[in-house]
Amino acid sequence: MEKVAFADGEKIGVIGEDGVSFYESETIARYREYAETRQKNDEWKYSGEGARFRGDTAKNAAVQTDAYVNGVAWQDGKIVYAYTVGGSSGVCRRPQDPKAREEHIYSASDAEILSVQTLGPSVAVTVKRDEATSQVGILDGNTSELVTFTEGDARDANAAFDAAHPMWILFDSAGAGRLANGEFSGQYAPAVLMRLDRETLALEEVKRDGKNSCVKPKTDADGALYYIRRPNKERRDSVVWDILLFPFRLVKAFFGLLQAFTVIFGKTSLTSDMGTGNNPTSGRKQDARKLFVDGRLIDAEKEEKRNRKRKDHTYGFIPASWKLMKAADGADEVLASGVCDFSVGREGIYYTDGRHIYKLSGGKETKLADTKCCLSLCAEPSAEEFDF
Repeated sequence: MEKVAFADGEKIGVIGEDGVSFYESETIARYREYAETRQKNDEWKYSGEGARFRGDTAKNAAVQTDAYVNGVAWQDGKIVYAYTVGGSSGVCRRPQDPKAREEHIYSASDAEILSVQTLGPSVAVTVKRDEATSQVGILDGNTSELVTFTEGDARDANAAFDAAHPMWILFDSAGAGRLANGEFSGQYAPAVLMRLDRETLALEEVKRDGKNSCVKPKTDADGALYYIRRPNKERRDSVVWDILLFPFRLVKAFFGLLQAFTVIFGKTSLTSDMGTGNNPTSGRKQDARKLFVDGRLIDAEKEEKRNRKRKDHTYGFIPASWKLMKAADGADEVLASGVCDFSVGREGIYYTDGRHIYKLSGGKETKLADTKCCLSLCAEPSAEEFDF
């Protein structure tokens, strides 16, 4: 059985013949240790009468550090992974021996590495430097030199080497939407699949769907193209549902108008006595349930509830409208639904829906593992594929 590496939150997992093993990112662990040590050294500032007088005692709370493993790949039997922690990002190489130390390849405080995919010593990466745009490039795993190939007002992402043509890089590209004042609107044009020739730097469009975004292109050794198709905007309500909800929305609108009138002229709120209203902590739990998946903000809890209603399959928190596709001369083939990432291996295709990892082979689907939050995975290539 070929091994499959995957990112599960801030941990790295490996599926093998002996089951599932998990590894901790040493970089993330060191950062947490440093943050906790620094807080402990500063405890004297937030204790005693002086601190209580200044109101600084609240700063003695537990350290909260957001950390993520953004992507995983294989390189010479080791796991290459991209991470984000405490305002910095980078790429490391982790041996499978739990006692061995990991190698640091690249780090940056002004950019975030969102994806990795390897070919020999080279690592294809997605580099994000601002709110709206990102570029694709190559990171040298030996010298740590990073070169980006794209530019412009677009989100270029999910760089991957073409398995049939190693000098080509596949990626998806979506133009950033702008308001009249030039600010990012938070929306993108439908993403298209692109191909870059590393020798000539020539760009070519590979796949376009006017109604949907095509993302995460990958190929097999025969040159067959696989990708994820997803709608640019999820449609939830039908016309009938809108008609049924109209009276309730009308009452809600009237109550909102009355609420605003009361606040403006009465200097109070109709809901202030209900424990909600201007409560600064309200809504935080709802926001915590939302997460960015490949540039798209989704409500994981709501999507998981919707997917539980589907009886044909066990789904995670990825919308069922996100389809794993295989390109064909006629209509492209749908291989799976609710997919946020996949990998083309020697023995089959592996994909994740955020909560599970599946293998597709010979028309049969097999669940390999349950996860907490898996957004990236990669099957281990053969030894011949490492030698490039």
